[in-house]
Order: sequence, then C-alpha cells, then structure tokens
Amino acid sequence: MQMKRPLIFINSPNALKNWLTACGSDAKILYDLETLSQEFSYSDVILLIHLSSNMNPEKISLLCQQGFDVLAFSDRPSTTEGIELFKKGIKGYLNTHATADRIQQALTTINSGSIWLGSEIMQAMIGQVGQSPIKSSDWKKELTPREIQVVEQVLNKKSNQEIAKTLSITERTVKSHLHNVFEKLQVSDRLALALKIHNW
Repeated sequence: MQMKRPLIFINSPNALKNWLTACGSDAKILYDLETLSQEFSYSDVILLIHLSSNMNPEKISLLCQQGFDVLAFSDRPSTTEGIELFKKGIKGYLNTHATADRIQQALTTINSGSIWLGSEIMQAMIGQVGQSPIKSSDWKKELTPREIQVVEQVLNKKSNQEIAKTLSITERTVKSHLHNVFEKLQVSDRLALALKIHNW
C-alpha cells in the first residue's frame, strides 16, 4: 500500500518532534494552508493539523470538502469536539502530545481507508448510532452465532476487553471474530459496522 505523504501544520514546537518521528523523512512542515490545493493533490497527502485559535472547525471542514485526509490534533481532546470534527469529515483525532507510535498507528489506519478516533469517541459515536432502531436482521444471515454475539456487544458500546469477559473468550478471539465480521459485511471498523447495521 502506498503511504500518503504527511504534511504537518503545527503551532506547538514541543509536540513537533513526536510528529516528525512518526512521519519520517518524507514529511513536510507547512506554514500556511492557503495554497495547499494548488501545491498538492489531495490523493497523495495526509494533513496533520494542530487545532488552535487560527485553525477552526470551519477551515478543517473546507479542507475535508476538498478531499484531503485530515488527522486533527487537540491540546485538550474531548468526545464532543471529536464527534463534531468527525461530522465535518476528519479521518483521525489525537492528543497534540500523543506518542510517535500512536501517531504512526493513526497514519497507518487512515492510509488503509479507515478512521482513527480512539475508543472513547468511537464508543460515543456508536452510542449515537444506536439510538435509532435496527430496521432488519438480514445482516445476521452472513455471520456465525458467535460473530452475532460479538456484534451485539459492539452495538452495546462494549470494548474488546469487556466483550471477552462477557463471552468468556480471549481478546484475541474477539479481534478475530471482528476481523471476520468486517470482511463479511464489507466494513472497515466498528463505527462503519454500526452504521451499516442501523442503516443510518
């Protein structure tokens, strides 16, 4: 898989080192975003953007509308802010001072076509989806009884650890079941799974 080139827009010199470590030598630091669409093709790059007073959600929304993959970083991440930014089109959301490993995981996830929001925000979003009734049980036809049990736990906002405990299986087995479910239902993550099942 071809990794997109990371473009970094940050106002925090303290966090920059981790960002550069995570992104590698191909990264480029940006000092403004005004000419971005003239300089770069949205399909070749991923934007790492530090949320600050001069980078508001509307500017982020505009970049997402132009087709750019945006990984947003917040000094004080919150579930509310994460959900709001996701609705505007971001692909990932992290603490500004996240470790280089965590940033790399987020970049890999986004490059594969999935979203990275962290478990708390993901669970909250699944909870929002879960407020609408499930219209059909047709999704169950593709799955084994155990996979259905795992999916029902996901829809109840349970983490892998909680699912493992409830069903008396290992976390590794939960991950294996979810992997199979994602393939069978052609989704990339838990949120996409919930959306597909709820037809939301």
